[in-house]
Amino acid sequence: MQKPILLLVAICFSTLLVAQKSNDNFSGKWKTEGDVIIEITKSGSSFNGKPSKKNIFILKDLTFTNGKWIGVLTNPQKNISADCEAYLEANRIKFLAKKGIIKKEIYWTKEDKS
Repeated sequence: MQKPILLLVAICFSTLLVAQKSNDNFSGKWKTEGDVIIEITKSGSSFNGKPSKKNIFILKDLTFTNGKWIGVLTNPQKNISADCEAYLEANRIKFLAKKGIIKKEIYWTKEDKS
């Protein structure tokens, strides 16, 4: 009887650890896996990101909807866009990008403010 209760408590606790919050702040400069710096800014209730000195949005309309951060990631070199979920994890963002049946995890790392 104790094991099912402990398992339930562990599942609930792990859910809290990865829970997304509507007040997450994605603003700032982030380095992609390809070493490109993306500057994310907030506009209204959503976040958008583009490379410094370029007017191409890489991250579009990242908005908190139904308990999740949902947006669109774009690879301008391949002209591909994919729906994504974003998770703020300390000094990095984890994106779960989905295009059809293909899924990919993408990580961006926060740039120091120094």
